[in-house]
Amino acid sequence: MDRFLSCVIDLCVLPGRVVGWLLLPLILFVCAAVWAGQTGRNSFVTWDADLFLLGNGITVNTLIDLQWHIFAILVLAGGSYAFRDNAHVSVDFVSASISPRSRAIIQILGDLLLVLPFCLIILWFGQKFALAAFSSGEGSNYGGLQDRWFIKACVPAGFALLGLAALARAIQTILRLVHGTLSESETPT
Repeated sequence: MDRFLSCVIDLCVLPGRVVGWLLLPLILFVCAAVWAGQTGRNSFVTWDADLFLLGNGITVNTLIDLQWHIFAILVLAGGSYAFRDNAHVSVDFVSASISPRSRAIIQILGDLLLVLPFCLIILWFGQKFALAAFSSGEGSNYGGLQDRWFIKACVPAGFALLGLAALARAIQTILRLVHGTLSESETPT
């Protein structure tokens, strides 16, 4: 069971590892937008067909929207990555003075009573948010990206991954506490 839960957590982290590569196009889009601003260029290329996300062309506003979309995807997919590695904000000076068992209990309570309910609320309202954007065909009003439902759908997806990782970690920690296999390195710091 422990190995299965570790695999579940690793699967929740996988999108964060993959979208980490979006940092490279993000840098490129920032540089292109700055260059376009300096040279007074607004439109890079246009076409007749309506393409997914891009609409009828690539403009400075498209690049700016892409920057925000990529940043949002990095944060949302990277959240479960930071969660797994305990790279998120924590109160280290408090946890350093308590036993590993107490830290594990606090971690379980935090995962089940704080992280998981918050993720479920965001998942519940986020999917409605994305569906409304999809139904209305919401897009940029100023020549940026179209199909805004895509980025809005990333919100519940990211929190679903985080919630699943929190649930798996809580179950895994409970099992380790019950079986007495909790080691010092496995408890949150």
